[in-house]
Amino acid sequence: MSKMYGGRYEIEDRIGAGGMAIVYRAKDTLLNRTVAIKVLREQLASDEGFIRRFRREAQAAASLSHQNIVSIFDVGKDGQEDYIVMEYVLGSTLKDVIRQEAPMPPQKALKIARQIAEALAHAHANHIIHRDIKPQNILITLDGRVKVTDFGIARAVSSATLTHTGDIVGSVHYLSPEQAKGSPINEQSDIYSLGIILYEMITGKVPHDGDTPITIALKHIQEDVELPSKIGMEVPPEIDTLIMKALAKSVNDRYKSALEFLEDLDRIQTGQTIIWEKNLSEDQPDTLRTQVHKGLKQQILSAEDQNLGDTWHQGEKKKKRVKVPRALVISLVVFLVCSAIAIGIGKYFFVPDIIVPDLTGMTLTEAKEELEKYNLILGDNPQYGFSDDYEEGLIIDQDYKPDSKVKSGRVISVVLSKGPERLEFPDITTNNPTLENAKNIIKAAGFKEENITVEYRPHTVIEKDRVIGQNPGPKSIWPTSSPIKLYVSSGQELSMGVMPDVSGYSSSQAKETLEAYGLVVVAKPEPSDEYSIDIVITTVPKAGQPVKQGSEVIIVVSQGPGPPP
Repeated sequence: MSKMYGGRYEIEDRIGAGGMAIVYRAKDTLLNRTVAIKVLREQLASDEGFIRRFRREAQAAASLSHQNIVSIFDVGKDGQEDYIVMEYVLGSTLKDVIRQEAPMPPQKALKIARQIAEALAHAHANHIIHRDIKPQNILITLDGRVKVTDFGIARAVSSATLTHTGDIVGSVHYLSPEQAKGSPINEQSDIYSLGIILYEMITGKVPHDGDTPITIALKHIQEDVELPSKIGMEVPPEIDTLIMKALAKSVNDRYKSALEFLEDLDRIQTGQTIIWEKNLSEDQPDTLRTQVHKGLKQQILSAEDQNLGDTWHQGEKKKKRVKVPRALVISLVVFLVCSAIAIGIGKYFFVPDIIVPDLTGMTLTEAKEELEKYNLILGDNPQYGFSDDYEEGLIIDQDYKPDSKVKSGRVISVVLSKGPERLEFPDITTNNPTLENAKNIIKAAGFKEENITVEYRPHTVIEKDRVIGQNPGPKSIWPTSSPIKLYVSSGQELSMGVMPDVSGYSSSQAKETLEAYGLVVVAKPEPSDEYSIDIVITTVPKAGQPVKQGSEVIIVVSQGPGPPP
């Protein structure tokens, strides 16, 4: 028999392993769906530090809900094994895609980078830093959607964010300089790792490599990155600038956020120039700042330097040997660079801010028309979620909130309603559980306790406080937000009758007679000259009066001396 976790997750196959956990494909037997389950390695189960780190993964990732982030469904402990249940993604890792397809066309690489950046923007907005962005932690679905996974070393910004010496976490090829140095980190560390992934997709290799992890880490700190366009790839200058700004060694020169990175992606898509202030400075000519600037000059000066005089026309290289005075070439370069800077600065600073409209409750068609009024773009891949307030197909959320400000041309992604969540309702009446146990069964099936109402009904057989009926019925497909009614036994119903006359009976005869009527008898002795000892004088209530079955009655019993002889 295969291993079962939490009484519902049946292991089907092992699909991967890391230094901290093993990942399996499993079947959720309760909801009848395929899931992935990550189980902490046995040798680490006794290490409290690893257990805390493993549980932190679940807590961090479970707070995130985005179309480009792998969803977390459940977390638990089975015996001594901690586990996390997550969305099962059918596809391959970005590392596999890079091995097969790199160098990629720039447009495909940018499309993947955009989805990673959108996932990071959502995580950073929730104060979560991934800290281990690398192609192995990025899944590509069969339809090309990106899913970022493995928040195993993510932690909230509000907690400690130091990488301690000797404990550098994450793959060293994608490590930011501040992580390699053990300095404080922030969201910009994830941006650096994203820049390396984009560099690798476009060039087919990582910017820094070496024989040992320490060698590679030192290169992240000390060595400049070679321009992608200088590795033999036909890379536009704007993409060179995008990558080099993401890979700036100083966080002051790097993109401040994933949203800022996305804004430059939008500019590239719309044919605008990317302005990096570092490109304009000549105070550090040997740094990454001027490497992009030098690369731009080199594209113009290469004809003279190589005595080829090549020119470019409509994307095709036409060779023509010319002799141009060096001073004239330099003057032309300065003029072109200054003109490009002036145009770029104008486009950058004069793009108007747009107030994002509220799309909630609209269809996709309505939202697209509304955004076009503001020169904004509706995202192509909406996310889906359950909603009790909006019917299926209507928008329930958007990544840029209403009334926030964005630049013209921004892509707005939305979440569409799948309607109320519907699950199979369990059979509660089998074995007539107690009310408390019935509520636990309902909650375990995914329904809410606050929706349960209880109606008590008498029952001649089932004892009090046990469930005798339910609505909805067993195995009904029922919205999780809809009312649930349980019918509970109040015990056997007691009827109203007439108090029998037992005066003159002995106390034992009276008690036997009254108990046969379902009454509870209490004897009260009183002295009497009229009735002999142990004879019933009267009752409370009196004979002929109404009395409810199960109620308490009093028999007044003579204690003598009784009538004279």
